[in-house]
Amino acid sequence: MGFSTSGAVLVILVGFLLAISAIVPTVFSVGAETGAAFAAQNDQFREQQNTAIAIESFEYTDGTNETDAVVNVTNNGAASLSVTMTDVVVNGQFYPTQGVDEETTVLAGSTERNRSDVWLPGTHLEIEIVDDRIDDEIGLTGNESEDSVRITTKRGVADSAAITT
Repeated sequence: MGFSTSGAVLVILVGFLLAISAIVPTVFSVGAETGAAFAAQNDQFREQQNTAIAIESFEYTDGTNETDAVVNVTNNGAASLSVTMTDVVVNGQFYPTQGVDEETTVLAGSTERNRSDVWLPGTHLEIEIVDDRIDDEIGLTGNESEDSVRITTKRGVADSAAITT
């Protein structure tokens, strides 16, 4: 083996080491990010599995006390929910609950809490639907085949029901 062969092997070896030194940190970085993504996905899945809601009633009140309908939803899951992060859709239109207010009440037994954003497991959320509260009227009729509500939590767990009179 001559000097030229040894020199060529040395140049190739140095190039190989430089390439590896650039690739290895990238591979470790990608592996760490992938692991973090899987951990976050597992956390979200666990939170979703611990969340359950059920609409107990959706009743038409025909404008009694300026309220057109009342929705009563129970938190059947093991996790506390946020009233602010709970969405209401009535007849296909988003109904803003504005979090905690006089029309949105958490019921814990006989105790009413209309200033709390925490919706604990086993408690009920009562939402009063006022038809003229939003720009586009919802048009509640009291007819089961026409009126419906869908409640969705922050974690994507939802339930829907038709209105009863």
